[in-house]
Amino acid sequence: MLVAVLALLGGACAGDGELGGPAVGGTPAAVIGDHEVTNADLRDEVEEWSANPAMLQAIGITDLGTEGRRTTQVVSFVLSHRVVSEQARLMLLEARRLADGGEVDLAELGVDGEVLADPTDEEIDAILGQLDQQFASPQGGSVFQAFPEDFRQLLARDLAFQDRLQTMVQLGIDAPEVSVNPRFGVADVLQGGIVQVTPPTGPLPSLGA
Repeated sequence: MLVAVLALLGGACAGDGELGGPAVGGTPAAVIGDHEVTNADLRDEVEEWSANPAMLQAIGITDLGTEGRRTTQVVSFVLSHRVVSEQARLMLLEARRLADGGEVDLAELGVDGEVLADPTDEEIDAILGQLDQQFASPQGGSVFQAFPEDFRQLLARDLAFQDRLQTMVQLGIDAPEVSVNPRFGVADVLQGGIVQVTPPTGPLPSLGA
């Protein structure tokens, strides 16, 4: 399921043309609940992903553009991944709050209370191993290993939160509302309130810093 999420987001964000580099300052790239993804945050994460083109190609993103002027395909993918990860994290916090207050009966729903805990080091290590194995290069290495270790850890943690989404929906936790800066795409609401960012339509703006 974990690696499938990456492939799903990558395949769904295909778009033509180029998108200028995210501008620093101004309207946030996205707001998820009370959490903001700033333009600088998005710019930095886009460049982290784009530094490993073999990994992006493995999940169906073939046109990256150039530094400071990435394609809508890669920008929408990265923003979708960040939005879903933050929705999952915030839904987990809400589920924990409701369970602690007795508003959700985990036993009645057949849900193990451990699922409300933050991802453990062991869980993250297991996800890293899965990603290394799944995204192998033709030479037998792992394209996922080309990311810096801190970014690998961040992505594995994101996927651990995303892996809890099904349980959060089962518990009746509402997904946080999402707004997306139209310069970066459109927020498409999927089942359970989860948002996927699709590329903007029409002429592409110049979004240099």
